[in-house]
Amino acid sequence: MNFLKGPFAVVVTTVVFGLIIFASPLAIDSQSESPKVIRKPDGVLEGSAITRVDPVYPPLAKAAGVTGAVVVEVTIDEKGGVISSQALSGHPLLKDSAAAAARGWKFSPTLLSGVPVRVIGTITFNFSLDKHPPAIVDADPLPDDIETAKKALSANSYSPEAHYKLAQAYRDENLPEKAIESYKRAIELRPDYKQAYVDLASTYRRINNRDEELATYRQAIAALPKDVELLSETARALSETERYAEAVDIQKRVIQIKPDDPHEYDELAQYLFRARRYLDAIGTFQESIRLRPKNGSAYHWIGAAYMNLGRWEDAIAAYTQVLAVEPNYSQAHMIHTSMGSAYLRSRGATQALDEFKRAIELNPRYAPAYSDMGGAYHSLGRYDDAVQSVKKAIELQPRAASYHISLGDLYEHLGRADDAEKEFREALKVDAGSSQAYFELAALLFAQKKTDEADALIRRGTEGLPKNVNGYVVVSSMLKHQGRDAEAEAALRKLLQVDPNNALALNNLGYAMVERNEKLEEALVMIQRAVKAAPKNASYLDSLGWAYFKLDKLDEAERYLTEAAQMGASPLILDHLGDAFQKRGKTAQARDVWQKALMLPTTKDLADRIKAKLDVTNAK
Repeated sequence: MNFLKGPFAVVVTTVVFGLIIFASPLAIDSQSESPKVIRKPDGVLEGSAITRVDPVYPPLAKAAGVTGAVVVEVTIDEKGGVISSQALSGHPLLKDSAAAAARGWKFSPTLLSGVPVRVIGTITFNFSLDKHPPAIVDADPLPDDIETAKKALSANSYSPEAHYKLAQAYRDENLPEKAIESYKRAIELRPDYKQAYVDLASTYRRINNRDEELATYRQAIAALPKDVELLSETARALSETERYAEAVDIQKRVIQIKPDDPHEYDELAQYLFRARRYLDAIGTFQESIRLRPKNGSAYHWIGAAYMNLGRWEDAIAAYTQVLAVEPNYSQAHMIHTSMGSAYLRSRGATQALDEFKRAIELNPRYAPAYSDMGGAYHSLGRYDDAVQSVKKAIELQPRAASYHISLGDLYEHLGRADDAEKEFREALKVDAGSSQAYFELAALLFAQKKTDEADALIRRGTEGLPKNVNGYVVVSSMLKHQGRDAEAEAALRKLLQVDPNNALALNNLGYAMVERNEKLEEALVMIQRAVKAAPKNASYLDSLGWAYFKLDKLDEAERYLTEAAQMGASPLILDHLGDAFQKRGKTAQARDVWQKALMLPTTKDLADRIKAKLDVTNAK
């Protein structure tokens, strides 16, 4: 949607449904934020576990006869590893053990429309003395394993293996600090002690000390530079802590050792993808496919990379190839959802709906398909259908803030301001860090002239910047509608500092300059870049045609404005096209498109302007 085109609520709509579509592996780049995080309902997460670690029953809890359940909230990274854990409930003597055990769990990666995402959920551990008889407390409080390991060490204090066994005994009894000390001593005595490095790093991971985990891996590969397992674990840990460039460098060393292993190319390509080096990621996935042609997952990632590059047709081709090489692809519902999003941006909402419906047939509980289908209905102006689709997504995934935001936006279009406000506030309730929710609620309140609360919400939402690229767009739009033009454009320029190729910002800023007849050549270049990124976006084409009109290049103006009207005939686009026809002496055609514009819902100011032009032409 062009800057200044239509009421503010419409501007917000474009941003919100852009987020829905790009929540798949679709446009994470141009709308870059912190990694996407979703929350799974209680009881659901454990079903996707592939590695489970039972908690150690703390000796004091055994002796005291303490039993019961401990609920642990975990955050899981894109590869399925637990990166943090916190006990939410349970007896204090049991909480630490449960949280430590949770950090050892491994889950199947969660994909949101094809892209790996972080997940928050809960694990419940049940401590029962039926399974763990109470410990017998005697004069020596140390468990037998630790006591035995200490005796062995006292007999040979310079044995790295003896220090390692003591470290293991401490770790088994959930005494990580003592375990770390013993692992380090084992490594001092034997600098190439691989297993000690691995378990020391794992212990740091269990207590969520990622810096020391990485330092341990670096020390290990310095001692054992060609050990593939150590290199791979180092790359994994770097990726989990978002140090993607370093992960890429380490993984390249793995490939030098294993040049014919497609799995290692997949790993490298995923790190490149997360580093937003999409073209490099595509090339690396293609090398994996060369080594293993029926690699549906690689094609899936390639499609995601093309979506982030805005190359919709290439993305569709890649997604189609997934099902060609693996007809029974386990994530086919995600493929159809992603393909639907690509269709929505290239071939129209009707074809997109077909894909979303296929996804739902394959997996009726896949919330993103319903959400993205709501975006397609929204594009067709079928707001009631869109509402029902997004409501279904919320039913399946009630703690997804973006779904509540989308539903609130739809309610705004239906004139249901109270319902819209309720949804925006619900989005903030489930995700207090959602800048988008702050901006949406602020926009709604501003429209109700509740400016003080709206300004406060903008300030809180802006705390999530500069990574929240979409936030800049919404802030800019809101400032513009408050008459704060200079601040609005400053927000867009900040956005371009974060994301120099952001098409929406290029278009909006360029259009604002065109409207002021200021630096028209510079504005034209900006809008041309936006159109290059999204050649079938009607609003961008309209901006381009309007820029040519202001530069008195009427052939180009008519060409792009006509194309824009064919892609999406809004009153403003038709108004611009009528101006171009009129200036070229095509009065009848000008009258025709202006009359069509008046048949569409529009603002009073625009309608009055068009009627005045019609009165002038009819009088001649």
